[in-house]
Amino acid sequence: MTKITTIEPGPWRPAPFDGRRFANATGPGVHGWADALKYMRTRQPERWPRHAGNDPAPRPADRVDDGTIRVTVVGHATVLLQVGGLNILTDPVLSPRIGPLSWLGVTRVRPPALAFADLPRIDVVLVSHDHYDHLDRPTLAALERRDAPLVLTGLKAGRKIPAARIVELDWWESREIGNGMVATYVPAEHFSGRGLFDRNASLWGGFVIETAAGPVYFAGDTGDGPHFAAIRNRFGPMTVSLIPIGAYAPRWFMAPVHIDPAEAVAASLALESRLSIAIHFGTFALADDGIDAAPLALAEAVAAVEATGERIDFRLPVFGRPIVVASEELVA
Repeated sequence: MTKITTIEPGPWRPAPFDGRRFANATGPGVHGWADALKYMRTRQPERWPRHAGNDPAPRPADRVDDGTIRVTVVGHATVLLQVGGLNILTDPVLSPRIGPLSWLGVTRVRPPALAFADLPRIDVVLVSHDHYDHLDRPTLAALERRDAPLVLTGLKAGRKIPAARIVELDWWESREIGNGMVATYVPAEHFSGRGLFDRNASLWGGFVIETAAGPVYFAGDTGDGPHFAAIRNRFGPMTVSLIPIGAYAPRWFMAPVHIDPAEAVAASLALESRLSIAIHFGTFALADDGIDAAPLALAEAVAAVEATGERIDFRLPVFGRPIVVASEELVA
């Protein structure tokens, strides 16, 4: 079956679902188990260090309610968003290892840039999908015990989250999250599953948070596709976009589910994002690209765009250091 390459600007359709499994809006394209086994047999990963450190980071403000958006990348896809008096945490993963058991899985190379105790009280948690590097039950359980936040996630993913206040959303469904802000679950090109028998049994996606300071897009995990333009059509230009750049090699295997840095730059342009911030790199060795590959490739992709005379602000964050987005200008 041929994948479609456009998503009509409306109506905003729910995720394809056959009663048992979800699918991408563009149709088939995600690899099956045979290709996964081929990848494991033939992969040639670049070397990662056993440990990568972070520079000391300031403790975040308890609240931010000055008309700005404050973005602090903690590591991988875990980002602290502080805006309008709310503290929002995306895909919180603070464990030293990700996998089905505490001793089985991928070891963290770079520690979280902020310790759990240094996080302010979290009001809202956004969980993009159920993969172990995005849905970390120990971290979510600790947040539930301390803060009891509202948790938003995709359809049928809530059962895997240890929290009392969970809202499951289909694509394009919205929920008020407090202080006049609304979060909408938006499409991504990816898949779900934490074991051998739950492939695509729960939904995956990203989020757009509508704030008084402008819309913020959190992509979660995604391959390339027309959903970036569809999100722009629905919400207008993004003020801030959190876009993944890592775990993209080899392309024959990773392209359907993970964009590479050049595609991340193209996504930023499609979103008309005033500021894009890189996530999903430098923390876990999940694919064949090395720890420095994504940052270097991002710099090349940004330079290629700027060489054409087009403006783009796509930043590689310093883990733990806040980026403040003011109403009319960006403040480092």
